[in-house]
Amino acid sequence: MFRWLCGLAAAGALAGVAVPAAAQELIGLSRAIGVAERSLSARAIEGELETSGGRLVYEIDLVRGHVLHRARVDARTGKLVSAVKPRAENWLRSWFDKDRLQSGGKAAPLSDHLVALERHSRGEVKEVEFEIRKGRGIYEIELATAAGVGRVLIDAATGQRIERAYDD
Repeated sequence: MFRWLCGLAAAGALAGVAVPAAAQELIGLSRAIGVAERSLSARAIEGELETSGGRLVYEIDLVRGHVLHRARVDARTGKLVSAVKPRAENWLRSWFDKDRLQSGGKAAPLSDHLVALERHSRGEVKEVEFEIRKGRGIYEIELATAAGVGRVLIDAATGQRIERAYDD
């Protein structure tokens, strides 16, 4: 019995050494969006956690002028991994989604709104989508709090909260 307990304690100690706590934690979408907005001097309109090349990244769509940019930020380190202007998607959006790009380019920096929302709710932003409703830009934000996972709508220009509804 003693030998088994010693082996268990040693395995636990080695497990702590083999996988440092910092390597297990993700930086959060709010911080990743801030990195992307500052790096590209653009306004984020969407963001979510993805897997790319075997690593966790935040894929973030941003608008500068009327041009869509797609950035990937490493979810563990917070470093910008890549940034591209998807040519075909930009061409299609210039025809079918022009209002969304124009409105997204005029929006206030998203990272500031997300940090304030997380601080106020004591939650964590999991995903952000941008859409046009009744002629104005709206961020639909998936927010995880102690009360559960819900969505929050924020006006893209002012940062004012529009509504909140929790999922079951």
